[in-house]
Amino acid sequence: MDTSGTDRDIALLGELVAIDTTSDRSNRDAVDLACRVLDHPGVELIRMPVHEGKENLVAIAGSLDGTGRGLLLSGHLDCVPAGDGWRTSAFELHERSGRLHARGACDMKGFDAMAINLVREAAERGCTHPLALVLTCDEEVGGHGARALSREWPADRRLPTATVIGEPTSMRVVRMHKGFLKIRLDINGASGHTGDPTVGRNAVAPMAKAIDRLQQLRDELLDLRTETSDAFGPLPSPVLSLVRIRGGTAWNMTPDHCLLDIGLRLLPDQDPQEWLARLEGELGPVLDGEEWSLELINETPSMLTDADCDLHRAACRLLGQHEELGVSYGTDGAWLQRLGLDCIVVGPGDISVAHQPDEYMPIEEYAAGRRFMESLITEFCS
Repeated sequence: MDTSGTDRDIALLGELVAIDTTSDRSNRDAVDLACRVLDHPGVELIRMPVHEGKENLVAIAGSLDGTGRGLLLSGHLDCVPAGDGWRTSAFELHERSGRLHARGACDMKGFDAMAINLVREAAERGCTHPLALVLTCDEEVGGHGARALSREWPADRRLPTATVIGEPTSMRVVRMHKGFLKIRLDINGASGHTGDPTVGRNAVAPMAKAIDRLQQLRDELLDLRTETSDAFGPLPSPVLSLVRIRGGTAWNMTPDHCLLDIGLRLLPDQDPQEWLARLEGELGPVLDGEEWSLELINETPSMLTDADCDLHRAACRLLGQHEELGVSYGTDGAWLQRLGLDCIVVGPGDISVAHQPDEYMPIEEYAAGRRFMESLITEFCS
């Protein structure tokens, strides 16, 4: 087996993880590194500022001809905070027992490094149809980079339709994922002294009634099924979660404000606006007489790709996969599909170790991931 490509990927991965791109930091040093590697005749580099210190990068080997042919590889450069509990430095790549450990090694700088090298190699040998790469910012905090790209990419520069989101799936092909709504319930009361219950209006007490109803709804939703449920295995339902509550300021002051943050993960064939309206309808009776509002803070849309599209069929054939799979986490594919792209999610690494101390990429699976990507490039770009 030729391991030279994987060796190059590991070397570049070491450089990428050494750059701390936690989502609250700039990703420009990582974009600079990618551009240095991709600085080669035949590669077009497009840096797209998103907001202060953050950029998306689009790299294209070959020429976009407007047909949508070719292949697009997509990854994100940001990562979650390293946290505690690491055996070695989170921002140094360490190999132990056939595994590459570092923050982002699995999610998803491992794929980023591989994809950068694959685009460079495609430019060096030439390709009939373009191989493109998208590297985004802020995927971990709401997909802001991909959303900006979906709005700002020029309509007259059609990207390759076949799009691989290289998130870690243990090399299983995923054609759909749930959407994620971040919702905030806000109850207003009136301040007063807690020594006199006739003064003021407590905002925390009615929140307890709202929480009770939302917990009932959560349990009801676990039994709900739609046409896409079967693809989600042991997680076939929408999921409602209560994630944070804030209210009150002092022991002797009646709380005049209370906030509850709610997460709602919907199946691809469920309408977010209908479900926001349903939440309002569920809360109305229990909050009757209160001053309250429900606000959508952020949305990561669901993703759904046709099982019969060329890319999904080719990827499943190459990996010997017969079942259709969905996942409960979100990806940039939710926004990229709004550019008319057929997105699948498939990549080396196990999502269960992402965001954990000692996150790792198995070297053998990393090499298998490269061979798979090379086969797709041959099929779609040659």
